[in-house]
Amino acid sequence: MYVALFWGKVRPEWQNDDCAAIGGRMFERASAMPGFVALHKLDVPDGRELAVAYFETEEQMRAWYDDPEHRAVETLGRREILEDYTIEILELKRAYTKASSTFAPTVADERAADGIVAGLRAAPAS
Repeated sequence: MYVALFWGKVRPEWQNDDCAAIGGRMFERASAMPGFVALHKLDVPDGRELAVAYFETEEQMRAWYDDPEHRAVETLGRREILEDYTIEILELKRAYTKASSTFAPTVADERAADGIVAGLRAAPAS
């Protein structure tokens, strides 16, 4: 699986419903692409936004990059919407959930975890 991390800072004049509508349209379009898995969007405390897009293969992610409407929005983003951005493309090697994890804590791990909880409970309330 391939993951694109898109870190962007939207210019103040574009922090409006127009920008939100463009983002919604891009989500609709991306989610209809073959190989699209998911998209997550987060606001970062430093004023940036982080979008995380997952595609099954590198080729399918490339098809999204080459999509004409996406390219037009990318052009608009570079020209007007974004103050700055960074894109990072990653190949996901492993993913698991709490239920599917094979993590098996040792006795030492359990004791260390108990020590963390004991330290928190002993700390004075702030």
